[in-house]
Amino acid sequence: MNLVNGKPSSSISIFDRGFLYGDSVFETILVLNKKPKNIDLHLKRLKLGCYKLKINNFDSKLLSKHIKKALSDINNCVLSINVTRGTAISRGYNINFANNPNIIITTSEIPKYPKEYSIKGIRTKFAKSNLVSNPNLSQIKHSNRIEQILASKEINKDFPELILCDHKGYIIEGITSNIFFIKKKNFYTPIINESGVDGIMKSIIIKKLKQKKFKIFEKRIHKKDVNTYDAAFFCNSIRLVWNILSIDGYKYKHNEWLSYIMNIINNNE
Repeated sequence: MNLVNGKPSSSISIFDRGFLYGDSVFETILVLNKKPKNIDLHLKRLKLGCYKLKINNFDSKLLSKHIKKALSDINNCVLSINVTRGTAISRGYNINFANNPNIIITTSEIPKYPKEYSIKGIRTKFAKSNLVSNPNLSQIKHSNRIEQILASKEINKDFPELILCDHKGYIIEGITSNIFFIKKKNFYTPIINESGVDGIMKSIIIKKLKQKKFKIFEKRIHKKDVNTYDAAFFCNSIRLVWNILSIDGYKYKHNEWLSYIMNIINNNE
C-alpha cells in the first residue's frame, strides 16, 4: 500500500520540495512477516536527517501509525519512507516557504539477486565519478542522489556494485552499500565524516563484531591501498552481504570470515 500523509495515494503536489529540489530524507527497510527489520535504527537516522536538514514539525508517532497501515495487507516487502519539507507556498530555496512535512510511504517487492553474489562473491571496480565532500550532509540519507544515479550507469552484470571515492581517492562506500576490508582478524571500514551514508547494516555488523571482541577500525582508506587487505565485502539492509572477489582486477583470496559475517547478521550466533 502506498500512502501520502496516511492516505492511500501514489501522487504528490508538483510543488512538493522533495520533488522540486530533493529537499527530503528517506529510509529503505526490509520487512519480513510484517516486521520492519531494525526499524528503531532506521527511524533514528531518519530523525537525524530531519534535524540536519531542519525539517521541523516531523511527527514520529504519526509515522509509526502510517507504517502499520501500509503493512496491513502485506507480509514481506521493501518499505520506503520519504519525509519531505512539504509543499512550497512560493518558489525558491528558502526553507521557510514550506513547514508542513509530507510523509510518503511506499512498498515494493523484495529484489532478487543471484545467490552466488553472497555465497561466492562479485567483482567490483571504482566508479568514474566521485562523491562531493559535505560534512553537513554526511551520514544521513538525503534525497539528492544524483551522484549515485550517475555512477549507477556503469553497473552491469559483470560489476553489479561499484565503489565510490572522494576527489582525493579515498574510499567512501558502494553506490548502494557500505564496504568493509579485512586483514587477518581485524576489520576496517571507511570513516563517514565528509560524505557517504552511515549504513544501518554497517552499524549492526560493527556492534556484533565488537561483542565478539574483534577489532574494528573506521579510518581513511585510499583506493591505492586495496591490495594491502586480505578480503572485502559490501553490506546493506536489503541485500545483507556481498563478498568481493576483486577490485579493479586485484583478486582477493578466499574470505574465510564471510560465513561468519553472514551468521552474525542472521542472528545464528
